[in-house]
Amino acid sequence: MKVAFTYHFNDKDWNGGRNYFASLFNAINLVKPKDLQLVFITGKKTITSLPEEFPSLEVIRTPLLDRYHPYWLLRQLDLRLFDGDRLRARFLRNHDIDLLSHSGYLGQNSGVKTLDWLYDFQFMHLPEFWESKHLRWIEKRYSAACNQCNGVIVSSYSALKDLNHFAPLSKAPKHVLRFVSNPINFSHLLTRQEVTTKYSLPEKYIYLPNQFWTSKNHRLVIDALNILKRQGLNATVVCTGNTKDGRKPEYFDELMKYRSTLGLSEQFKVLGIIPYVDTQTLMAHSHAVLNPSRFEGWSTAVEEAKTFQKPLLLSDIPVHREQAPALGKFFTVDDSQALATLIHGILTSEYQEINQTNIAADYQSRLSDFGKAYLNILNSVMGKT
Repeated sequence: MKVAFTYHFNDKDWNGGRNYFASLFNAINLVKPKDLQLVFITGKKTITSLPEEFPSLEVIRTPLLDRYHPYWLLRQLDLRLFDGDRLRARFLRNHDIDLLSHSGYLGQNSGVKTLDWLYDFQFMHLPEFWESKHLRWIEKRYSAACNQCNGVIVSSYSALKDLNHFAPLSKAPKHVLRFVSNPINFSHLLTRQEVTTKYSLPEKYIYLPNQFWTSKNHRLVIDALNILKRQGLNATVVCTGNTKDGRKPEYFDELMKYRSTLGLSEQFKVLGIIPYVDTQTLMAHSHAVLNPSRFEGWSTAVEEAKTFQKPLLLSDIPVHREQAPALGKFFTVDDSQALATLIHGILTSEYQEINQTNIAADYQSRLSDFGKAYLNILNSVMGKT
């Protein structure tokens, strides 16, 4: 059986998505039967390291996935006028693909089974962060998946609840697949001294690895740091992630201006997009990991922190509770004082070194469960169970 994934974005444009697929491929490879072949289909111009990271993948590059190529434009026209993706469906049939996973819909009678991944339903809860054209697009895309696909995947039971509200009459069977983080190669990590020197950081810091999207709620963190500063307490939060929010391009500049106005440039450190091994190193040596987001489908940052067995400071939203981190502490999403109190408590507590042996054993078990859960969904969609 050949299962394909179409990868239509550069790694740096959506680091969370890139890491999701890396984790999924690791999980599948751990448990997959010999007769299952994974096929990675991407554009001729797409920049991604996944083919090199997973040499067992069959890699096919096509201009169908290159933005503004004539074939890509024909696909967009087909999707808009006929709610189908016939060019991509024919391409998949020509390469003997049995199922397209996590990659949208193809239209009725495509000849290829489809199992789509619906990232989250932020647009239902926070529509103010979306332009009307983007809302129309995602509602159409999700509706088509629910009506045309052989199955749809969501990453949490919280998202499943949203899906049932969004599409109560969905024809597609619904599946929950909770993902885990990427594996850790401890031999590649920098030492604490190396990473703090490289990025001019203090020894004590809290790590916030999130895209700079409006919904990620970075401003609350600046407010919490300002409260601590007024109390004469010095605290540092280190941020990584893409600084561009396509829905609100001015957001990052406004946030940085706000930071500067409060004199918190050193307390709220922004590193932007850095090598993945450095993000793992920052997490490994942090006092805690922070996610103040107003909404998540299933937080990659939380899963990575769980893998490292790090303390977590989390906005009190349903999906963070569902992820159930053993070392998690929660604050109301708009309560900067509560967050300030938690930050102070973490940075004045004793630092706990990570235990590589415990981390490795726990991670392998969780990764195996992730892979088995995906295979069970795959077999269900293919009619093997």
